[in-house]
Amino acid sequence: MKCFTLVLLTISLFSCYAVAGPSNKTRFIPLLKTKLGNYEVTSSNSGLCTNSRLQFNNPEDPEQGFSLGKEILFNSLHNGTRTIQKPNYCFITSSLKYKTNGLENGLRMSRCDNPIHERTIKQTIIFLTDNTLKYTLDNPSVECEFIKVAD
Repeated sequence: MKCFTLVLLTISLFSCYAVAGPSNKTRFIPLLKTKLGNYEVTSSNSGLCTNSRLQFNNPEDPEQGFSLGKEILFNSLHNGTRTIQKPNYCFITSSLKYKTNGLENGLRMSRCDNPIHERTIKQTIIFLTDNTLKYTLDNPSVECEFIKVAD
């Protein structure tokens, strides 16, 4: 019985050690740093997609988010789900799902001063290859692909 207990304890310790690693956000930011630069649109179904620069909102603090041009924004890279209240507007709940090749961002505006602002949207950015990326937005439906060009 002591041997069985020792084996279980050993497995528990090693499994905790094996799973303990950097967060997905910690892996995503270095990936994003390798993708920064100028991009040209290769396909698009929206005027939202224009030749743009992929850059951090604040290069000194990458956790403040990034943008692809002026219209495509991913603000505040946090872990999991976070809700903030914008005075005289809405409660905004942001959920981030970090992927090995990109990021999915869900935004829900609720309890708004004006109910017309209440909605839920999902946007994603996926790095397809070393020099291409795809951006999607579900409402309105937007899909565009970009290729990285020399700075």
